[in-house]
Amino acid sequence: MAWIKNLKDAKQPSWWLVGGGLALMIAFAIYFSLTIFSQTSLRLDEAQSLFQTNRDVPGVLNLVAQDVHVPGYHILLHYWQLLFGNDIFTARMMSLVFFVALIPATYALASYTFNRRVGLFAALLVTLSPFMDWYGSEARMYTMLALATVLHQLAFMKIYKEGKPVHWVWFTLTAIVGMYTHYFFAFVILTELFFFVFSQKQFAAKKAFRKFLIAGAIVAAAIAPWIYYVVQLGTASNTQPSLTEPSSVDLFNTYAQFIFGFQVDGLNTVIVSLWPIVVLLAFFALQANRKTTREVIFFVMAAVVPVMGAFIISVTVRPFFQSRYLIVALPALMIFVAWVLSIYPTRIRRALQVLLVIIIAGLFAVQAINPNTPVKEDYRDAVGYLTEKTTSQDVVVLAAPFTVYPTEYYYRGDARITTQPIWNRFQQGSVPAFDESKLEEEVKQNTGSYQTAWLMLSYDQGYNEKIKDYYDNHFERTSSREFSKDLWVYSYKIRYDPEVTLAD
Repeated sequence: MAWIKNLKDAKQPSWWLVGGGLALMIAFAIYFSLTIFSQTSLRLDEAQSLFQTNRDVPGVLNLVAQDVHVPGYHILLHYWQLLFGNDIFTARMMSLVFFVALIPATYALASYTFNRRVGLFAALLVTLSPFMDWYGSEARMYTMLALATVLHQLAFMKIYKEGKPVHWVWFTLTAIVGMYTHYFFAFVILTELFFFVFSQKQFAAKKAFRKFLIAGAIVAAAIAPWIYYVVQLGTASNTQPSLTEPSSVDLFNTYAQFIFGFQVDGLNTVIVSLWPIVVLLAFFALQANRKTTREVIFFVMAAVVPVMGAFIISVTVRPFFQSRYLIVALPALMIFVAWVLSIYPTRIRRALQVLLVIIIAGLFAVQAINPNTPVKEDYRDAVGYLTEKTTSQDVVVLAAPFTVYPTEYYYRGDARITTQPIWNRFQQGSVPAFDESKLEEEVKQNTGSYQTAWLMLSYDQGYNEKIKDYYDNHFERTSSREFSKDLWVYSYKIRYDPEVTLAD
Protein backbone atom coordinates (compact mmCIF):
# COMPACT_ATOMS: atom_id res chain seq x y z
CA MET A 1 0.00 0.00 0.00
CA ALA A 2 1.12 3.54 -0.73
CA TRP A 3 1.17 4.68 2.89
CA ILE A 4 3.72 2.03 3.91
CA LYS A 5 7.10 3.76 4.04
CA ASN A 6 10.54 2.29 3.95
CA LEU A 7 11.62 2.17 7.59
CA LYS A 8 15.28 2.77 6.86
CA ASP A 9 14.47 6.03 5.05
CA ALA A 10 12.11 7.36 7.75
CA LYS A 11 13.32 10.08 10.09
CA GLN A 12 14.95 8.52 13.11
CA PRO A 13 15.33 9.80 16.73
CA SER A 14 18.55 11.68 17.40
CA TRP A 15 21.26 10.08 19.51
CA TRP A 16 20.68 12.48 22.40
CA LEU A 17 16.99 11.53 22.40
CA VAL A 18 17.90 7.84 22.38
CA GLY A 19 20.35 8.28 25.26
CA GLY A 20 17.94 10.38 27.28
CA GLY A 21 15.07 7.99 26.63
CA LEU A 22 17.07 4.95 27.73
CA ALA A 23 18.26 6.79 30.85
CA LEU A 24 14.66 7.61 31.80
CA MET A 25 13.61 4.00 31.23
CA ILE A 26 16.40 2.73 33.46
CA ALA A 27 15.48 5.28 36.14
CA PHE A 28 11.84 4.16 35.93
CA ALA A 29 12.79 0.49 36.38
CA ILE A 30 15.10 1.23 39.34
CA TYR A 31 12.61 3.52 41.08
CA PHE A 32 9.67 1.14 41.00
CA SER A 33 11.84 -1.81 41.90
CA LEU A 34 13.22 -0.10 44.99
CA THR A 35 9.92 1.43 46.12
CA ILE A 36 7.38 -1.27 45.25
CA PHE A 37 8.43 -4.62 43.83
CA SER A 38 11.46 -5.29 46.02
CA GLN A 39 9.41 -4.47 49.12
CA THR A 40 6.97 -7.36 48.67
CA SER A 41 6.99 -10.55 50.70
CA LEU A 42 9.55 -13.27 50.08
CA ARG A 43 8.12 -15.87 47.71
CA LEU A 44 8.59 -19.63 47.61
CA ASP A 45 11.02 -19.70 44.68
CA GLU A 46 13.08 -16.92 46.22
CA ALA A 47 13.27 -18.76 49.52
CA GLN A 48 14.66 -21.76 47.65
CA SER A 49 17.24 -19.51 45.98
CA LEU A 50 18.43 -18.29 49.37
CA PHE A 51 18.45 -21.81 50.82
CA GLN A 52 20.41 -23.23 47.86
CA THR A 53 23.04 -20.49 47.70
CA ASN A 54 23.69 -20.04 51.42
CA ARG A 55 26.48 -22.66 51.49
CA ASP A 56 29.81 -23.41 49.79
CA VAL A 57 30.04 -23.93 46.02
CA PRO A 58 29.97 -27.78 46.13
CA GLY A 59 26.88 -27.55 48.33
CA VAL A 60 25.23 -25.14 45.88
CA LEU A 61 25.94 -27.46 42.96
CA ASN A 62 24.61 -30.46 44.85
CA LEU A 63 21.29 -28.82 45.74
CA VAL A 64 20.74 -27.27 42.30
CA ALA A 65 21.45 -30.61 40.63
CA GLN A 66 18.64 -32.16 42.67
CA ASP A 67 16.27 -29.46 41.45
CA VAL A 68 15.15 -28.54 37.93
CA HIS A 69 17.69 -25.80 37.20
CA VAL A 70 21.25 -25.20 36.07
CA PRO A 71 23.78 -23.51 38.39
CA GLY A 72 24.92 -20.36 36.58
CA TYR A 73 22.58 -17.96 38.37
CA HIS A 74 23.00 -19.70 41.72
CA ILE A 75 26.80 -19.49 41.66
CA LEU A 76 26.62 -15.78 40.82
CA LEU A 77 24.08 -15.22 43.60
CA HIS A 78 26.34 -17.11 46.03
CA TYR A 79 29.22 -14.70 45.44
CA TRP A 80 26.87 -11.71 45.26
CA GLN A 81 25.66 -12.53 48.78
CA LEU A 82 29.21 -12.92 50.04
CA LEU A 83 29.90 -9.38 48.83
CA PHE A 84 26.65 -7.61 49.74
CA GLY A 85 24.80 -9.78 52.29
CA ASN A 86 22.32 -12.64 52.16
CA ASP A 87 18.94 -10.99 52.85
CA ILE A 88 16.16 -11.05 50.25
CA PHE A 89 16.45 -7.36 49.32
CA THR A 90 20.12 -7.78 48.44
CA ALA A 91 19.42 -10.92 46.40
CA ARG A 92 16.71 -9.12 44.45
CA MET A 93 19.12 -6.36 43.51
CA MET A 94 21.16 -8.76 41.38
CA SER A 95 18.05 -9.47 39.31
CA LEU A 96 17.50 -5.73 38.99
CA VAL A 97 21.02 -5.33 37.56
CA PHE A 98 20.16 -7.83 34.80
CA PHE A 99 16.82 -6.09 34.16
CA VAL A 100 18.46 -2.68 33.86
CA ALA A 101 21.02 -4.11 31.41
CA LEU A 102 18.20 -5.74 29.42
CA ILE A 103 16.70 -2.36 28.50
CA PRO A 104 19.64 -1.00 26.42
CA ALA A 105 20.33 -4.55 25.17
CA THR A 106 16.80 -4.72 23.74
CA TYR A 107 17.32 -1.33 22.12
CA ALA A 108 20.62 -2.52 20.62
CA LEU A 109 19.04 -5.67 19.15
CA ALA A 110 15.97 -3.93 17.71
CA SER A 111 17.80 -0.86 16.40
CA TYR A 112 20.52 -2.98 14.77
CA THR A 113 17.93 -5.20 13.09
CA PHE A 114 15.46 -2.46 12.13
CA ASN A 115 16.07 1.14 13.21
CA ARG A 116 16.38 3.43 16.23
CA ARG A 117 12.66 4.19 16.37
CA VAL A 118 11.73 0.52 16.65
CA GLY A 119 14.55 -0.04 19.12
CA LEU A 120 13.47 2.78 21.40
CA PHE A 121 9.83 1.72 21.51
CA ALA A 122 10.75 -1.95 22.01
CA ALA A 123 12.95 -0.95 24.96
CA LEU A 124 10.06 1.10 26.35
CA LEU A 125 7.71 -1.90 26.13
CA VAL A 126 10.23 -4.07 27.98
CA THR A 127 10.63 -1.36 30.63
CA LEU A 128 6.88 -0.96 31.19
CA SER A 129 6.05 -4.67 31.02
CA PRO A 130 4.56 -5.54 34.44
CA PHE A 131 5.83 -9.08 33.85
CA MET A 132 9.43 -7.93 33.42
CA ASP A 133 9.23 -5.50 36.32
CA TRP A 134 7.94 -8.27 38.58
CA TYR A 135 10.81 -10.61 37.77
CA GLY A 136 13.22 -7.69 37.70
CA SER A 137 12.81 -7.68 41.47
CA GLU A 138 12.64 -11.41 42.16
CA ALA A 139 15.62 -13.39 43.39
CA ARG A 140 15.50 -15.85 40.52
CA MET A 141 17.30 -16.31 37.22
CA TYR A 142 14.64 -14.97 34.83
CA THR A 143 16.03 -11.50 34.05
CA MET A 144 19.48 -13.05 33.64
CA LEU A 145 17.90 -15.50 31.18
CA ALA A 146 16.20 -12.70 29.24
CA LEU A 147 19.45 -10.71 29.04
CA ALA A 148 21.43 -13.75 27.85
CA THR A 149 18.75 -14.35 25.21
CA VAL A 150 18.88 -10.80 23.82
CA LEU A 151 22.69 -10.69 23.73
CA HIS A 152 22.76 -14.07 22.01
CA GLN A 153 20.13 -13.02 19.45
CA LEU A 154 22.10 -9.86 18.72
CA ALA A 155 25.15 -12.02 17.97
CA PHE A 156 22.98 -14.21 15.75
CA MET A 157 21.68 -11.19 13.82
CA LYS A 158 25.23 -9.93 13.35
CA ILE A 159 26.21 -13.33 11.97
CA TYR A 160 23.22 -13.16 9.64
CA LYS A 161 24.09 -9.66 8.38
CA GLU A 162 27.91 -9.56 8.68
CA GLY A 163 29.38 -12.89 9.80
CA LYS A 164 32.65 -11.59 11.28
CA PRO A 165 34.77 -13.99 13.42
CA VAL A 166 34.16 -11.97 16.59
CA HIS A 167 30.43 -12.51 16.16
CA TRP A 168 30.90 -16.29 16.23
CA VAL A 169 32.87 -16.04 19.47
CA TRP A 170 30.16 -13.82 20.94
CA PHE A 171 27.45 -16.22 19.73
CA THR A 172 29.15 -19.25 21.31
CA LEU A 173 29.92 -17.62 24.65
CA THR A 174 26.40 -16.24 25.11
CA ALA A 175 24.97 -19.66 24.22
CA ILE A 176 27.05 -21.26 26.99
CA VAL A 177 25.95 -18.58 29.47
CA GLY A 178 22.33 -19.06 28.43
CA MET A 179 22.44 -22.85 28.79
CA TYR A 180 23.96 -22.48 32.27
CA THR A 181 21.20 -20.02 33.19
CA HIS A 182 18.13 -22.11 32.34
CA TYR A 183 17.33 -25.26 30.39
CA PHE A 184 14.70 -23.35 28.39
CA PHE A 185 17.46 -21.43 26.65
CA ALA A 186 17.55 -24.50 24.38
CA PHE A 187 14.38 -23.12 22.76
CA VAL A 188 16.35 -20.01 21.74
CA ILE A 189 18.90 -22.21 19.97
CA LEU A 190 16.10 -24.29 18.43
CA THR A 191 14.52 -21.13 17.00
CA GLU A 192 17.82 -20.13 15.39
CA LEU A 193 18.20 -23.60 13.93
CA PHE A 194 14.76 -23.36 12.31
CA PHE A 195 15.54 -19.90 10.96
CA PHE A 196 18.89 -21.04 9.55
CA VAL A 197 17.25 -23.94 7.72
CA PHE A 198 14.68 -21.52 6.35
CA SER A 199 17.14 -18.75 5.37
CA GLN A 200 20.62 -20.25 5.08
CA LYS A 201 21.21 -18.79 1.60
CA GLN A 202 20.73 -15.28 2.95
CA PHE A 203 23.43 -15.54 5.63
CA ALA A 204 26.38 -13.21 5.06
CA ALA A 205 28.77 -15.57 6.82
CA LYS A 206 30.65 -17.97 4.59
CA LYS A 207 30.49 -21.66 5.50
CA ALA A 208 27.87 -20.77 8.12
CA PHE A 209 26.61 -24.35 8.44
CA ARG A 210 30.03 -25.68 9.41
CA LYS A 211 30.61 -22.83 11.84
CA PHE A 212 27.25 -23.41 13.49
CA LEU A 213 28.17 -27.07 13.91
CA ILE A 214 31.44 -26.10 15.57
CA ALA A 215 29.69 -23.61 17.86
CA GLY A 216 27.06 -26.23 18.74
CA ALA A 217 29.74 -28.79 19.56
CA ILE A 218 31.51 -26.31 21.85
CA VAL A 219 28.25 -25.47 23.65
CA ALA A 220 27.38 -29.17 24.03
CA ALA A 221 30.85 -29.91 25.40
CA ALA A 222 30.51 -27.02 27.86
CA ILE A 223 27.17 -28.18 29.26
CA ALA A 224 28.05 -31.90 29.22
CA PRO A 225 29.86 -31.92 32.62
CA TRP A 226 26.77 -30.52 34.30
CA ILE A 227 24.46 -33.06 32.63
CA TYR A 228 26.83 -35.86 33.66
CA TYR A 229 26.87 -34.57 37.24
CA VAL A 230 23.05 -34.46 37.39
CA VAL A 231 22.75 -37.99 35.95
CA GLN A 232 25.34 -39.34 38.39
CA LEU A 233 23.50 -37.73 41.30
CA GLY A 234 20.14 -39.20 40.30
CA THR A 235 16.85 -37.84 39.05
CA ALA A 236 15.62 -34.37 39.94
CA SER A 237 13.81 -34.09 43.23
CA ASN A 238 10.13 -33.50 43.89
CA THR A 239 10.78 -30.21 45.63
CA GLN A 240 9.39 -28.29 42.66
CA PRO A 241 5.62 -27.69 42.48
CA SER A 242 3.52 -30.22 40.59
CA LEU A 243 2.29 -28.63 37.34
CA THR A 244 -0.94 -29.35 35.51
CA GLU A 245 -1.21 -29.97 31.79
CA PRO A 246 -1.67 -26.64 29.98
CA SER A 247 -4.67 -25.78 27.81
CA SER A 248 -4.95 -23.54 24.77
CA VAL A 249 -6.02 -20.73 27.11
CA ASP A 250 -2.60 -20.90 28.75
CA LEU A 251 -0.99 -20.00 25.42
CA PHE A 252 -2.92 -16.73 25.23
CA ASN A 253 -2.44 -16.12 28.94
CA THR A 254 1.32 -16.31 28.48
CA TYR A 255 1.40 -13.57 25.86
CA ALA A 256 -1.11 -11.50 27.84
CA GLN A 257 1.12 -11.74 30.91
CA PHE A 258 4.19 -10.74 28.90
CA ILE A 259 2.59 -7.44 27.89
CA PHE A 260 -0.04 -6.73 30.55
CA GLY A 261 1.30 -8.56 33.60
CA PHE A 262 -0.45 -10.68 36.21
CA GLN A 263 -4.07 -9.69 36.72
CA VAL A 264 -7.02 -11.10 38.64
CA ASP A 265 -9.19 -13.62 36.80
CA GLY A 266 -11.96 -11.20 35.79
CA LEU A 267 -9.62 -8.63 34.29
CA ASN A 268 -7.44 -11.29 32.70
CA THR A 269 -10.51 -12.77 30.97
CA VAL A 270 -11.23 -9.40 29.36
CA ILE A 271 -7.62 -9.06 28.21
CA VAL A 272 -7.47 -12.56 26.71
CA SER A 273 -10.82 -12.06 24.96
CA LEU A 274 -9.28 -9.18 22.97
CA TRP A 275 -6.50 -11.32 21.48
CA PRO A 276 -8.42 -12.11 18.25
CA ILE A 277 -8.55 -8.38 17.50
CA VAL A 278 -4.84 -7.99 18.19
CA VAL A 279 -3.99 -10.95 15.96
CA LEU A 280 -6.11 -9.51 13.14
CA LEU A 281 -4.37 -6.12 13.41
CA ALA A 282 -0.95 -7.76 13.27
CA PHE A 283 -2.03 -9.93 10.34
CA PHE A 284 -3.36 -6.88 8.51
CA ALA A 285 -0.08 -5.04 9.05
CA LEU A 286 1.93 -7.99 7.74
CA GLN A 287 -0.31 -8.33 4.70
CA ALA A 288 -0.17 -4.60 4.01
CA ASN A 289 3.61 -4.55 4.19
CA ARG A 290 4.55 -6.61 1.19
CA LYS A 291 8.24 -6.18 2.02
CA THR A 292 8.14 -8.15 5.26
CA THR A 293 11.77 -9.07 5.80
CA ARG A 294 13.31 -12.28 7.05
CA GLU A 295 14.37 -10.40 10.17
CA VAL A 296 10.69 -9.88 10.99
CA ILE A 297 10.09 -13.58 10.45
CA PHE A 298 12.94 -14.35 12.86
CA PHE A 299 11.35 -12.34 15.67
CA VAL A 300 7.96 -13.92 15.02
CA MET A 301 9.62 -17.32 15.32
CA ALA A 302 11.55 -16.25 18.44
CA ALA A 303 8.28 -15.19 20.06
CA VAL A 304 6.34 -18.31 19.05
CA VAL A 305 8.68 -21.33 18.95
CA PRO A 306 9.59 -21.39 22.68
CA VAL A 307 5.97 -21.05 23.78
CA MET A 308 4.60 -23.58 21.30
CA GLY A 309 7.51 -25.95 21.90
CA ALA A 310 6.98 -25.93 25.68
CA PHE A 311 3.24 -26.35 25.17
CA ILE A 312 3.58 -29.35 22.87
CA ILE A 313 6.09 -31.10 25.15
CA SER A 314 3.94 -30.35 28.20
CA VAL A 315 0.91 -31.92 26.55
CA THR A 316 2.65 -34.94 25.07
CA VAL A 317 5.47 -35.75 27.54
CA ARG A 318 5.38 -33.99 30.91
CA PRO A 319 3.82 -30.70 32.06
CA PHE A 320 6.35 -27.94 32.67
CA PHE A 321 4.59 -25.01 31.00
CA GLN A 322 5.21 -21.86 33.05
CA SER A 323 5.18 -18.32 31.65
CA ARG A 324 8.26 -17.34 33.66
CA TYR A 325 10.26 -20.16 32.05
CA LEU A 326 9.24 -18.73 28.67
CA ILE A 327 10.64 -15.26 29.32
CA VAL A 328 13.06 -16.02 26.45
CA ALA A 329 10.16 -15.17 24.09
CA LEU A 330 9.30 -11.82 25.68
CA PRO A 331 11.96 -9.51 24.15
CA ALA A 332 11.26 -10.85 20.65
CA LEU A 333 7.53 -10.28 21.16
CA MET A 334 8.12 -6.67 22.23
CA ILE A 335 10.39 -6.05 19.26
CA PHE A 336 7.81 -7.50 16.90
CA VAL A 337 5.03 -5.36 18.40
CA ALA A 338 7.23 -2.26 18.09
CA TRP A 339 7.93 -3.09 14.44
CA VAL A 340 4.24 -3.71 13.63
CA LEU A 341 3.23 -0.33 15.03
CA SER A 342 6.08 1.42 13.23
CA ILE A 343 4.81 0.53 9.76
CA TYR A 344 1.53 2.41 10.15
CA PRO A 345 1.22 6.07 9.02
CA THR A 346 2.66 8.55 11.49
CA ARG A 347 -0.61 9.69 13.07
CA ILE A 348 -1.98 6.16 13.43
CA ARG A 349 1.35 4.88 14.71
CA ARG A 350 1.59 7.55 17.39
CA ALA A 351 -2.02 7.07 18.45
CA LEU A 352 -1.58 3.30 18.76
CA GLN A 353 1.71 3.68 20.64
CA VAL A 354 0.22 6.14 23.12
CA LEU A 355 -2.86 3.96 23.62
CA LEU A 356 -0.75 0.87 24.22
CA VAL A 357 1.53 2.68 26.69
CA ILE A 358 -1.47 4.02 28.62
CA ILE A 359 -3.05 0.55 28.85
CA ILE A 360 0.18 -1.11 29.96
CA ALA A 361 0.92 1.65 32.49
CA GLY A 362 -2.58 1.33 33.92
CA LEU A 363 -2.30 -2.44 34.30
CA PHE A 364 1.21 -1.96 35.70
CA ALA A 365 -0.37 0.10 38.49
CA VAL A 366 -3.15 -2.44 39.04
CA GLN A 367 -0.65 -5.29 39.38
CA ALA A 368 1.48 -3.29 41.81
CA ILE A 369 -1.39 -2.10 44.03
CA ASN A 370 -3.92 -4.95 43.94
CA PRO A 371 -3.35 -7.28 46.94
CA ASN A 372 -5.11 -10.08 45.04
CA THR A 373 -2.59 -10.16 42.19
CA PRO A 374 -2.15 -13.93 41.54
CA VAL A 375 1.65 -14.05 41.88
CA LYS A 376 1.74 -12.26 45.22
CA GLU A 377 2.56 -14.71 48.01
CA ASP A 378 2.22 -13.01 51.37
CA TYR A 379 4.33 -15.36 53.49
CA ARG A 380 5.67 -12.36 55.39
CA ASP A 381 2.28 -11.45 56.93
CA ALA A 382 1.15 -15.07 57.27
CA VAL A 383 4.27 -16.12 59.15
CA GLY A 384 4.28 -12.86 61.12
CA TYR A 385 0.76 -13.75 62.23
CA LEU A 386 1.98 -17.19 63.34
CA THR A 387 4.91 -15.65 65.19
CA GLU A 388 2.49 -13.43 67.12
CA LYS A 389 -0.12 -16.08 67.89
CA THR A 390 1.82 -19.29 68.59
CA THR A 391 3.44 -20.48 71.81
CA SER A 392 5.73 -23.33 72.77
CA GLN A 393 2.61 -25.47 73.34
CA ASP A 394 1.62 -25.16 69.66
CA VAL A 395 2.75 -26.79 66.44
CA VAL A 396 2.81 -25.26 62.95
CA VAL A 397 1.99 -27.72 60.13
CA LEU A 398 2.84 -26.75 56.53
CA ALA A 399 1.49 -28.10 53.25
CA ALA A 400 2.99 -28.33 50.70
CA PRO A 401 6.18 -29.33 52.56
CA PHE A 402 8.52 -27.15 50.47
CA THR A 403 6.81 -24.02 51.85
CA VAL A 404 9.03 -24.59 54.87
CA TYR A 405 11.63 -22.39 53.11
CA PRO A 406 9.78 -19.04 53.24
CA THR A 407 8.27 -19.97 56.62
CA GLU A 408 11.65 -20.49 58.24
CA TYR A 409 12.92 -17.21 56.76
CA TYR A 410 10.30 -15.16 58.63
CA TYR A 411 9.30 -17.26 61.66
CA ARG A 412 10.52 -15.99 65.04
CA GLY A 413 8.12 -17.82 67.38
CA ASP A 414 8.52 -20.72 69.81
CA ALA A 415 6.25 -23.31 68.19
CA ARG A 416 7.62 -26.39 66.46
CA ILE A 417 7.46 -26.32 62.63
CA THR A 418 6.68 -29.51 60.72
CA THR A 419 5.16 -30.51 57.38
CA GLN A 420 2.38 -32.67 55.98
CA PRO A 421 3.47 -35.10 54.54
CA ILE A 422 6.30 -35.23 57.06
CA TRP A 423 9.55 -34.30 55.32
CA ASN A 424 13.07 -34.32 56.71
CA ARG A 425 14.75 -32.53 53.82
CA PHE A 426 18.22 -32.97 55.31
CA GLN A 427 17.93 -36.76 55.23
CA GLN A 428 15.31 -37.61 52.59
CA GLY A 429 16.23 -35.08 49.91
CA SER A 430 13.05 -35.12 47.86
CA VAL A 431 9.55 -34.49 49.21
CA PRO A 432 7.77 -37.80 49.98
CA ALA A 433 4.63 -38.54 48.02
CA PHE A 434 1.32 -37.97 49.79
CA ASP A 435 -0.23 -41.22 51.06
CA GLU A 436 -3.78 -40.82 52.36
CA SER A 437 -3.56 -44.13 54.22
CA LYS A 438 -0.76 -42.62 56.36
CA LEU A 439 -2.55 -39.34 56.99
CA GLU A 440 -4.02 -40.28 60.38
CA GLU A 441 -0.71 -41.63 61.65
CA GLU A 442 1.21 -38.57 60.47
CA VAL A 443 -1.31 -36.15 61.98
CA LYS A 444 -0.96 -37.91 65.33
CA GLN A 445 2.81 -37.75 65.00
CA ASN A 446 2.70 -34.04 64.18
CA THR A 447 0.19 -32.93 66.80
CA GLY A 448 1.46 -35.18 69.65
CA SER A 449 0.74 -33.53 73.00
CA TYR A 450 0.44 -29.98 71.66
CA GLN A 451 -2.48 -27.77 72.63
CA THR A 452 -3.09 -26.08 69.26
CA ALA A 453 -2.18 -26.94 65.67
CA TRP A 454 -1.74 -24.12 63.17
CA LEU A 455 -2.23 -25.42 59.64
CA MET A 456 -0.82 -23.27 56.81
CA LEU A 457 -1.92 -24.34 53.34
CA SER A 458 -0.45 -23.00 50.08
CA TYR A 459 0.83 -24.38 46.76
CA ASP A 460 -1.72 -27.15 46.58
CA GLN A 461 -0.13 -30.32 45.19
CA GLY A 462 -3.46 -32.12 44.98
CA TYR A 463 -3.87 -33.08 48.64
CA ASN A 464 -4.31 -29.87 50.65
CA GLU A 465 -8.09 -30.28 50.73
CA LYS A 466 -7.77 -33.81 52.10
CA ILE A 467 -5.47 -32.60 54.87
CA LYS A 468 -7.83 -29.75 55.73
CA ASP A 469 -10.86 -32.08 55.74
CA TYR A 470 -9.11 -34.43 58.16
CA TYR A 471 -8.36 -31.62 60.61
CA ASP A 472 -11.90 -30.24 60.22
CA ASN A 473 -13.44 -33.64 60.97
CA HIS A 474 -11.22 -34.56 63.94
CA PHE A 475 -10.52 -31.25 65.68
CA GLU A 476 -12.31 -28.02 66.49
CA ARG A 477 -11.30 -25.23 64.13
CA THR A 478 -10.84 -22.03 66.11
CA SER A 479 -9.80 -19.59 63.39
CA SER A 480 -9.13 -19.20 59.67
CA ARG A 481 -7.55 -16.41 57.62
CA GLU A 482 -6.45 -15.92 54.01
CA PHE A 483 -3.34 -13.77 53.50
CA SER A 484 -3.03 -13.92 49.71
CA LYS A 485 -4.60 -16.00 46.97
CA ASP A 486 -4.83 -19.61 48.25
CA LEU A 487 -2.53 -18.92 51.22
CA TRP A 488 -4.56 -19.87 54.31
CA VAL A 489 -3.79 -20.26 58.00
CA TYR A 490 -6.16 -22.33 60.20
CA SER A 491 -5.95 -23.08 63.90
CA TYR A 492 -7.31 -26.22 65.59
CA LYS A 493 -7.76 -27.13 69.24
CA ILE A 494 -5.93 -30.44 69.76
CA ARG A 495 -6.21 -31.02 73.53
CA TYR A 496 -8.68 -29.97 76.22
CA ASP A 497 -6.67 -30.36 79.40
CA PRO A 498 -8.62 -29.55 82.59
CA GLU A 499 -7.81 -26.23 84.16
CA VAL A 500 -5.05 -26.36 86.74
CA THR A 501 -6.24 -24.85 90.08
CA LEU A 502 -4.12 -22.85 92.49
CA ALA A 503 -4.33 -25.69 95.05
CA ASP A 504 -3.01 -28.12 92.43
